[in-house]
Amino acid sequence: MIDKRFFGEIKKINAAELAVICGFKVFGGRDFPISGIATLRHASKGDLSFFGNRKYKGDLKQTRAGAVIISDADLSDLPEDVMALVTPNVMVGYAKALSVLCRPDEHLSHICQTAVISETARIGKNCYIGDYVKIEDDVEIGDNVVIGSNTVVERGCKIGNNSLIRNNVTISHSIIGCGVIVNSGARIGESGFGIIPAGNRMVYIKQLGRVIIGDRVRIGANTTIDRGSIEDTIIGDDTIIDNLVQIAHNVTIGKASILVSQVGVAGSSKIGNRVILAGQVGVAGHLEIGDGAIAAAKSGIASDIDPGKIVGGIPAVDAGIWKRQAAFLKMSVTKKKKK
Repeated sequence: MIDKRFFGEIKKINAAELAVICGFKVFGGRDFPISGIATLRHASKGDLSFFGNRKYKGDLKQTRAGAVIISDADLSDLPEDVMALVTPNVMVGYAKALSVLCRPDEHLSHICQTAVISETARIGKNCYIGDYVKIEDDVEIGDNVVIGSNTVVERGCKIGNNSLIRNNVTISHSIIGCGVIVNSGARIGESGFGIIPAGNRMVYIKQLGRVIIGDRVRIGANTTIDRGSIEDTIIGDDTIIDNLVQIAHNVTIGKASILVSQVGVAGSSKIGNRVILAGQVGVAGHLEIGDGAIAAAKSGIASDIDPGKIVGGIPAVDAGIWKRQAAFLKMSVTKKKKK
């Protein structure tokens, strides 16, 4: 159930009209005004649902939804009285439907009285600056930017148009593009791990680089992105970074890559375009991961990964080898138990 307190009323529209707007093909069922959005298991006759994961085929066969976004291949499993909204990519279709049904995110456009803003800072049009925000000297904030409560934007930073910076974020030494979302608690531009042992003490090397974040990047809650030591830490356009990710100094990440929760990337590693690092992947320093590579969850990457490779394990190896290693280990343990 969608809580109207947080997400508001959905747009009043019939299922057939939604299909025309989103480019769905319609099969079976009866047209009806959509009153809600629900999972297959909990949907009722007025609800729109979707089938995007084969684990829920049992729910699909028994759903009472009024309409389901579905692919051609799964039509035979849909009850006869349910309208099928057919599309090649169900999750993309679902995203399109939500963009029609759900009200667009809106924001207030004023500066709260408790915000502290330097006289040399430049604030764009239609911005919202929350309570107890601090914006320091020579900061540039673009148009339509939202900055949540208790966030600090330090001297000289730049945030592009239409960006959303949530509560309790700290930003320093950073140039942030347009349409970026930074979720609560993120720390961007802190100093990297520039520590060198010198006899019985540690020497800190001053970190002189920046963080450069491209357009439409999403940064998860409590994620940390360190600034470069001399060269910059760079995050490419359209890259998605989940919660609790650590990106060290001088790391470069290309466009449209995905880093899932608890990934850690050590200093000076280069990650290409469209790379996927699943949960808890660790990447050692000074490595290169090629375009389109994928690392399975909990992988430990200790050497370069060629473009398009799928790897897994500790240390990470080709996925086929990793699966055989796992099967061999399981067989070995099982044999020992039988003796």
